[in-house]
Amino acid sequence: MSETEQQVISKQRVAQHGEVLTARREVDAMLDLVKQETERLDSRFLEPACGTGNFLIAILERKLAVIERKLAQQEKQLKKAEKRPGWKSLFYDPNSLVAVGSIYGIDILQDNIEAAKERLIEFYIENYKRVVEVDPDPNLLASVRFILDKNILLGDAIHTHESVTVPGVPGLDEIIFTEWSRIGDEFKRREFRFDAINLDGQEASSKTPVQRNLFGEIDERYSQMSLFDEDSVEPTADILKTDTGKEIYKSRPVKDYPLVHYLHIANGK
Repeated sequence: MSETEQQVISKQRVAQHGEVLTARREVDAMLDLVKQETERLDSRFLEPACGTGNFLIAILERKLAVIERKLAQQEKQLKKAEKRPGWKSLFYDPNSLVAVGSIYGIDILQDNIEAAKERLIEFYIENYKRVVEVDPDPNLLASVRFILDKNILLGDAIHTHESVTVPGVPGLDEIIFTEWSRIGDEFKRREFRFDAINLDGQEASSKTPVQRNLFGEIDERYSQMSLFDEDSVEPTADILKTDTGKEIYKSRPVKDYPLVHYLHIANGK
């Protein structure tokens, strides 16, 4: 870790927003606790106070390193004639979009959001040129930027719109996140309300803490969850049961998009 690594942008921001950026040493130590998940391309990570992206950068770095290792293994198995210019992109491009699409961030400051996205895209381009050894396709970069625009969002991850700490910042009930799923060379896009996919919830009747993942499953230790918030008009999720009786919390998407080729993701709205 650099001795000059910046953790405080200004005293004013610390006083107003409690902003202290996490140092890389602490980031790596915490990610090492879930090392196996950081090396799964489709394992989703949400940083609810992402700042300028210290955690997000480290997670993307680990995921792209997995692709690099797999590409190196593949290269050993190919004959020289099969290693045509740009052959690596056929493997790297869609897999790297899975990695990018698995990273989510929220912050209450717009400049942090923009800085985080720019750091991620700059790292992506630098890593792409080093590993794939060609410049990335402009359409691919457009897809990366589009995904980051949908995944790294301005918002308050704690309060609803009625009680946000920074005026004008969307509350957790106004944040819309996008789920990205790869099917061959195409991607499926679905949008969900953040308050319907929140990582920590409360059972309506007993107030028992409920642990669930970003888009899906209740922890086995808990058996029930209300489909409705206290003031909801309609449910934002379904409770499904497996053959063994295990309950699955399934968020309802607010919007569903058709499959699109990974180079044309940015053509969506």
